Amino acid sequence: MKNAYILVLILAWINSSFAQVNPMRNYIFGHSLLDHRPPINPTPSDETTVPHWMYLLAQEAGYDYLAGGQYGFLPQHANVPPNAQWGYDIVPGVWDQDYESFADADINTILLTAGNFMQWQAPNLDYPSDPGISPVSATIQIFDWVEAQGDTPRYYIYENWPDMAGYLANGFPPAGNEFQAYSDYTNGAFHQWWVDYQDLVLALRPDLNVKMIPVGPIIDLILQETWPNTNIPFTELYEDDAPHGRPSIYFLAALTTYMATQGEKAPASFTVPGIVHPDLQENYTDIIDLIWDELLAFNFPTGESRVFFDQPNQVSVIHPTDQQWGPNPGFEGLTYQGDQPAQQIRVYNHLGQGLRTVLKLQPGDFLNLSDLPAGTYFLQYQLASTSQVLSFSWIKQ
Repeated sequence: MKNAYILVLILAWINSSFAQVNPMRNYIFGHSLLDHRPPINPTPSDETTVPHWMYLLAQEAGYDYLAGGQYGFLPQHANVPPNAQWGYDIVPGVWDQDYESFADADINTILLTAGNFMQWQAPNLDYPSDPGISPVSATIQIFDWVEAQGDTPRYYIYENWPDMAGYLANGFPPAGNEFQAYSDYTNGAFHQWWVDYQDLVLALRPDLNVKMIPVGPIIDLILQETWPNTNIPFTELYEDDAPHGRPSIYFLAALTTYMATQGEKAPASFTVPGIVHPDLQENYTDIIDLIWDELLAFNFPTGESRVFFDQPNQVSVIHPTDQQWGPNPGFEGLTYQGDQPAQQIRVYNHLGQGLRTVLKLQPGDFLNLSDLPAGTYFLQYQLASTSQVLSFSWIKQ
């Protein structure tokens, strides 16, 4: 049948109970979008680092968190063995290389990030300044070295946020239209680079089950809800065009990283310190919910989480008479037939590449997909009133 759609609808009931990591012994191959010291604007402690906030959140939840790491970009990190450089005011150290080997440190969580300026070319292409080394090959070299030490940690790619300088015509801070262009890139080509990066690493080392945390896009989504529609000056979020964040940004980055690595929402009882902007303090529980929903929705086309290691799903096939989506008579797209709004609608191709994102659809709304060629596609969305993540695939012929 020409241009017919064969629909297979799957409902995934997401259980919010995951296996926590306690104590978390975290080693980080990172740079200043994870650990920014010293900041231009001095802070009382290490509030411009992710581990600082990770520790405070873990303490509130009754967990232990130890951290350490090193500064550099992937080509430097691939020059193993590691060289522990980071210590913190309040965060217990995870590895003292003067007295023990990396293997003896019992590292159970590896956090790694690439530079935010290489996304103009594919992640498996060599760095122009480092022939023979690509983001993917450097990552594989690092992970292989860690594996050779005898431990089997969990590996996470920390998706940061883009360099902002290219979007600023008159210097920092950005104008509203400049921030919108920057936001579009963060959630578009930049994010797709990281998805491709994870996929390529997994293709080479499938047994490692490397996960990814979409920190930059989630922070951007939060800011789209708060700036410029609130009173948060941009200079209280970032301090330059790199862009290095101020404490509020690293707090949001740590919230996202904490929930991804612990597999549960951040503790609602946590008292957000005054160094974080008041608007974010006041909306803390809403921010937690938003981050959690985004993490739950960040999946492979198969429905497996790109983020969580332990995500128990109970999957059931919905009978065709219960379908929430249906092709329109001209087979140019899908009509949403649910009885409540759908949100965060994402369309992927069979390779898991994102093709379309729609923030919200009302019952009866039409999703135009007439530009898609014949092939297999996947759609994920959430019900506005619950935490249920639903997905289905269809074949366009």
